[in-house]
Amino acid sequence: MNSVILTNAVRFVVLLLLQVLLLNNINFLGYINPYLYVLFIILFPFSGSQTLLIFLSFLLGWGVDIFEDSGGINAAACLVAAFIRPVLLRFSFGVSYDYQTIKFSSTQPGARISYVVILVL
Repeated sequence: MNSVILTNAVRFVVLLLLQVLLLNNINFLGYINPYLYVLFIILFPFSGSQTLLIFLSFLLGWGVDIFEDSGGINAAACLVAAFIRPVLLRFSFGVSYDYQTIKFSSTQPGARISYVVILVL
C-alpha cells in the first residue's frame, strides 16, 4: 500500500513540474500546447478512492492554472475528467472494472485506446 501511495505522489509531483517547467514552453504550430499532466488521472489506481482522485485532480489542475495564468480552466477540466472516470472505465472495460480485476497493462488495446481518447477529449 505504501508503494502505491509513494508512486502516485511521485507521479503527481513529476508530472506537475514537467508540465509547468518544460511543456508549457513548447508550442506546436505556434499555439498547440502538449498536456501530459492528464496522465495522473488516467493512471490513478482503479481501486483508489474516488474522493481522493477528485481532490488531487483539482490540485493538479489548479497547480497548472497558477503557472499558466489560465483562470481555472485546467482545474475544471481535471475535475470533470476525475468525476466521469468511473463511467468511462465501466464503458471501456465492462464487467472487469465492476469486479476490480483489471490491470491497465493487461487489457485489450482497443479498450485502453477508447478509455484514453474519451477521457482526454
